[in-house]
Amino acid sequence: MFKANDFNEIINATPSEVDNLRIKLMDSIEYDFDERECSLLYRMAGFDLLTASECKASIMLMAQKLGNISIPKEDND
Repeated sequence: MFKANDFNEIINATPSEVDNLRIKLMDSIEYDFDERECSLLYRMAGFDLLTASECKASIMLMAQKLGNISIPKEDND
């Protein structure tokens, strides 16, 4: 398991920056990541630092953006 300082050395991010990105990723229903966040996601995925759920969420959001897939609507009847 990685320690807090490992994030600085491996992916050039603070633990707080990584935590905020994880929260944003899991709360997102639409792709809304800036260049820095995309770079961090890429590096985190490359070093196996994302959970299976985080990988799934990132793939779905990127596929949605790249494939022009509409956002599923919730039924609030």
